[in-house]
Amino acid sequence: MENLIIRRGESQDVEGIARVCAAGWRKTYRGIKTSERIEAVIAEYYVPERIAREIKAPEGWDGWVVAVEDDTVIGAGGGGMIEPHIGEIFVLYLDPARRGEGIGTLLLAAITEAQRLQGALEQWVSVEPENTKGLVFYYSRGFELCGHRPEWRTSPEEGSFSLRLRRQLQPDEQ
Repeated sequence: MENLIIRRGESQDVEGIARVCAAGWRKTYRGIKTSERIEAVIAEYYVPERIAREIKAPEGWDGWVVAVEDDTVIGAGGGGMIEPHIGEIFVLYLDPARRGEGIGTLLLAAITEAQRLQGALEQWVSVEPENTKGLVFYYSRGFELCGHRPEWRTSPEEGSFSLRLRRQLQPDEQ
């Protein structure tokens, strides 16, 4: 990891971000969601055209943060402020072969620092109950369960929900 760089996503990272997020989504949700649902989410959120737009003009969030090693994107994430003093992690994925190396922690730290600089005193994330890898990751970084809400783009009647996790941030936390 000595050649690892954490930085804002740039136009040359678009394909790598799409690749890492699609692979991460597939690995995380294989056996939890139908393959049709997995591919539909990837087709909506993790395609180069959308990611290029989000890099060019991030609207409603702080933009992509990437982990790059030897010019290859191996992790990507992002978040933004959802209310004054409240940040949220919207997305965080790694190349599945690189999990457990501390790269996700570095990405989370970079996103957190950007939010802290904007005045965030707490940080939220939504994690699906079956996403045990995600839950372990966030719990081990100080997040606590604070409730649930319908899964993104579903109605309460459909029954799918995400757990809402929160942690307090100190003004000087990095």
